[in-house]
Amino acid sequence: MVKRTLNIHERFLRHIWSRQYVEPVALKTTENQAVRVLDVGRLNTDSGPDFRNAVIRIGRATYYGDVEIHRTVADWRHHQHFSDPRYNKVILHVVLERGSNPAPTLVSSGRNVPVLVLGQFLSESIRSLWQKAILDDRALLRNRIRCSDQNQFVDPELLKGWIRHLAVERLELKLRRFDERLRELAQVQLLAVHDRRSRWRVQGNPDDLPPPHAELTLKNLVNREFWDQLLYEGVMECLGYSKNQEPFLRLARAVTLQEVRVQRIENNEEALQALLLGAAGLLPKLKTVKDKESRLFVRRLTNEWRTRKKVYRSAILHPADWQFFPTRPANFPTLRIAAATSLVRTILCDDLFRRIIEILKRPGDGSSGIQSLRTLLAVRPLPFWINHYGFENALSKPVHSLGPERTDAVIANAIIPLSLLYARTFKDRVVRGGALRLFESMPPAAENSITLMMQKQLLKERLLLSSVSAQQGVIQLYKFYCREERCAECDVGVALFGGAAGRV
Repeated sequence: MVKRTLNIHERFLRHIWSRQYVEPVALKTTENQAVRVLDVGRLNTDSGPDFRNAVIRIGRATYYGDVEIHRTVADWRHHQHFSDPRYNKVILHVVLERGSNPAPTLVSSGRNVPVLVLGQFLSESIRSLWQKAILDDRALLRNRIRCSDQNQFVDPELLKGWIRHLAVERLELKLRRFDERLRELAQVQLLAVHDRRSRWRVQGNPDDLPPPHAELTLKNLVNREFWDQLLYEGVMECLGYSKNQEPFLRLARAVTLQEVRVQRIENNEEALQALLLGAAGLLPKLKTVKDKESRLFVRRLTNEWRTRKKVYRSAILHPADWQFFPTRPANFPTLRIAAATSLVRTILCDDLFRRIIEILKRPGDGSSGIQSLRTLLAVRPLPFWINHYGFENALSKPVHSLGPERTDAVIANAIIPLSLLYARTFKDRVVRGGALRLFESMPPAAENSITLMMQKQLLKERLLLSSVSAQQGVIQLYKFYCREERCAECDVGVALFGGAAGRV
């Protein structure tokens, strides 16, 4: 049993949890319920619980949710988690020791969270685990790809060709995601139009019956509403940036374009904004808004949301689902939803998807197509959002609800793969050629940790990442080959190691 924890940082405890340096068979909660960790979750580097989307069996039930790590049970109350709705999804409170006077771990909804005391289940002594953590951290800091010290003489043309191949491979992954969603939408429609009045008399084993519908055909996929919805979902996911992609996609699948049509507000941007902000759970209570201009705007949106909510039957997100901090104000979800309402109107009223396809069919280079798409995606938000990030005081300088960097991200990650899916589905070679030219011509996005590392350890100034496609190629190379040490499947690995490429 650990006697003192004051000198042990929670980062070390998170490391123990993520590596599972525990005796897994013996784990029990303070209520003596058996614990089996099926998935430790994903480390959360933002505000909120330490690990997201964990899967843990406690007793006879399997729970899906978040995990919070502390040194003692009392830290839960000291950090005010009991009143923070972001912790409502916590399924296990993991501590090193119980500490003195441990209070129950309660979330703001009133639920009691099970507690696991790690100290009595550690696989080794704290000292030994600390040494392990140091070695783990050193390996992480090095973060070197296997061939970094040997690849300086690899032919630049080989690198260039392999990266171009991987860029297309990564694009194919995005295309397949859209394809799966397209078929899901088509299948849902088929089920919806099935004659429910008919009665089936089933004999024999129901599992031996063929599916109620035949394989989807081109006729099932031609519905224009499907393609508009795919474009909408792709745009919304891009607007979420890295911090809010998931809730933006959930919002797009809750407030569908069909919902907007049913509510008949496709040409009423303020009503549409009220519907999106209300369904997102981001409309503040009027009494919390101090700025006069914001109060007037929130009052109008709230009244509109009350009207829309009477008809709305889908999910409503919680404010805790959204990340505001640490996030740049320009990426605040409120400002992004303001941009989304303008784009939704363009999709529904200005036939955005058809106009995209027309641009891709025009002769010319990719650069002219990019400029045309940027103009097409230009947003004209409501006047309130010209000088607001949220519902606080107005800013002295104007803000951009959708800047050029995010517009290009929408083109690269939504429009290009969706257009390629359209071309493949309807065998349109002209659209395919236009989309690929666009992809090759897209200027590079901002550098990130992966592109910087790969430039230093692999490219070594022999090749510049002068386009989005080149950046996407090296990201694919690192995530799916270097990190997994799949050298035997990598052109660089085969050139360097030959038959030994697969041996670490």
